[in-house]
Amino acid sequence: MKSKFLKLLLIIALVAIAGCKTAGTGKGGETKYSMFFTPADHISQLVEQKNLMQAEQVWASNIQFFNENPETQVQLQSLASSIKLLFQPKLIASKARLDSIIWPAPRAQWPMIEDKFTDTQEMISTVSASTILPAYNQVPAELAQLETTYKQKEALVKNGAAAAAFKAYPLLTSTSFFEAYPATLNRSAFLDSQAPFLTSAILSAKGTGVTHLMKTYGPDLSNKFKTDLGAQYYKNALRRASKKSNPSLRAIVKALQDTKNAGFEIDQIPDCKIAFVRVTSKSMLRQHGIEFGIGIDVDMPIEAEQAEAKGMFNSQTAQGADIVILINEAVSKIDRKTTGYRAEKSRLISGYKETYNNNYDKAQMTYQNAQMLNNGLQFRINQFKTQGLGGALAILTMQSEIDLNEKRFMDAQSNATMTPRMLNLPVYVKYKYKVVSVKDAKRASVQYYIIDRRNKTYYDNTFDINQERTFKVAYGVQDEDPDNASILSKFKTENDLKNYEKQPVSVALSDILGHYAAQHGKDKKYKNIAQIQKSIMNDRNVAMKEFYSKQYNSDTGNDPRFDSVVIVYNPQGSLGSGFFVTEDIVLTNFHVVEGSDYAEMKLHNNQETFGKVMAYDMNRDLALVKMQTRGKPVRFYSENTLPMGVTVEAIGHPEGYNFTITRGVFSAYRSIKGAGPAASGRKVRYIQTDAPINHGNSGGPLFYKDKLIGVNTWGLSKQATEGLNFSVHYAEVMDFLKQHGINYRK
Repeated sequence: MKSKFLKLLLIIALVAIAGCKTAGTGKGGETKYSMFFTPADHISQLVEQKNLMQAEQVWASNIQFFNENPETQVQLQSLASSIKLLFQPKLIASKARLDSIIWPAPRAQWPMIEDKFTDTQEMISTVSASTILPAYNQVPAELAQLETTYKQKEALVKNGAAAAAFKAYPLLTSTSFFEAYPATLNRSAFLDSQAPFLTSAILSAKGTGVTHLMKTYGPDLSNKFKTDLGAQYYKNALRRASKKSNPSLRAIVKALQDTKNAGFEIDQIPDCKIAFVRVTSKSMLRQHGIEFGIGIDVDMPIEAEQAEAKGMFNSQTAQGADIVILINEAVSKIDRKTTGYRAEKSRLISGYKETYNNNYDKAQMTYQNAQMLNNGLQFRINQFKTQGLGGALAILTMQSEIDLNEKRFMDAQSNATMTPRMLNLPVYVKYKYKVVSVKDAKRASVQYYIIDRRNKTYYDNTFDINQERTFKVAYGVQDEDPDNASILSKFKTENDLKNYEKQPVSVALSDILGHYAAQHGKDKKYKNIAQIQKSIMNDRNVAMKEFYSKQYNSDTGNDPRFDSVVIVYNPQGSLGSGFFVTEDIVLTNFHVVEGSDYAEMKLHNNQETFGKVMAYDMNRDLALVKMQTRGKPVRFYSENTLPMGVTVEAIGHPEGYNFTITRGVFSAYRSIKGAGPAASGRKVRYIQTDAPINHGNSGGPLFYKDKLIGVNTWGLSKQATEGLNFSVHYAEVMDFLKQHGINYRK
């Protein structure tokens, strides 16, 4: 029985050993080796399966094992020899394919030749990648032979590219020569070597061939070659466009456009100098008919200079120019329109109040507790000090507790010292600022003259400018607001709008000359410069007539005085009145605009606009506002006396009833203490009248006939009395205007 059992165990062991001679795999698919299945066993298995390249990988991955087992070298030598035998016929076949290449070859055979080169490269790369062949001196001699043949054939094909192959290739219509050619070439160096041929091909080409060629090969051309080639192409294009020895500006622009369309960029157009001269009417500039300038963006490779407008053509720059471009701004206006606003809540610091600091008591209590703990710990330490070596050891074991206690005590002491008993806390007051949506538009009509001095021709035309931007503008943000910087970072300011309005609008030279070049046959001949100057003056007069026709210089109805009056919207939400004392300055009461540096206004023609408070007198209760829009200024009464009892009239907006006129009589001159928001006690001259003046009339004009005699300011309470209303005397108003250098109409 025992014998049978031993035989059974022997059979099981033999089966297990046989099973271990096959490969096993672990996690991730890697081969698992053991004492029963080694890398050498694995190679034998793969060779038997004719997986020679996989067998080489097993060797490469387990070199240390094979070095430590010299008995495996015979096996590896045999593997290398087998791989060599595998490669030899393939190398011979690849060389035979290379030998079959005959060069030069027709273009139809280029793809086949390229395939042979590609196959050879892959064959050389595959054999060269084997590491077991050189390790066991089994590199086939056919590899070196194939490499030599490949280099010879590749050199033959590369050297043949510069000959008939490139010159015979349809460069103007086909895909890139470099993509079709069977050998890889250094594109930039090759094209530079073919510069004469390329230049000849480009300059003689017609239609879309040049554009195709530059799009295909342009990125590989050197900058110098492209620059030189572009200059030659431009000369040919100019010769074709001008058809004469003295090219016109139209021919120059046409040649430049053709050159750019062909794919060339040139640095400078030779023999063409342009001068820009601004010939806008000085009267229009003084009368603010021109509210922003025009800038010329010289985006073309033309020598251009800005000339002084004086004398138009008499400046040295203009006299030395081939082309003179005159810019005449007929009108340029800033159109600022409010499209809506909202009030935003915030707060400002109005002062500070002293408040007891509750943290002071907490800090003192923490310090006292820390002090008690520290005293207790010190008492224990002093006791241990009296106990000799045992006490010293006890103190040593307490060191971490001592360090922690010291830090806690020092922190509490520092906090108690630094925490103040009283705090100065800010006092906040709620307020509102406005976020206004403003559409700011620049509109202009610009006339330009292009004068070709060499050909004695000129061309004139106009273009319109419409540029709009929308701004969200914050008004009334207080400096004392702790969130001031954060608020202003989210919105624009009035200064942002002003900077935008001041910036000139840029017009591209290419746009002007491109439009000019498209207008064939519209050039005019001129005999002398005086002829053009006369034409410019006529155009100026037309523009000025149009401009002045829109100004407030004549009756716009039965009572032209209304055209001088404006509605002034108070920052707090109410409204007041005002009137023009010059074409762009409005006078009103200070209390009407108090609380804001800017005023929103509405004119009699329903136009809405803005103004900036430029000066004020709080004793007289007067303020001046610089306007964005212009209006008709009032005329001042200048006599020293005014007959008592004469009819006077007030124009304003009482209780929100816009542009209301009320009548009364002049009662007397009064010299009484000023009634302004910050009266100084100094007397102010007033005109007393019984003309009805109510809320909304403040800041409006009081007229005697068509002359201003006062600024409606205040009246006694209607509950206390009737007909006692007062207007700041015209003499006070004139003194106020003189103080600020304002010239008024008499």
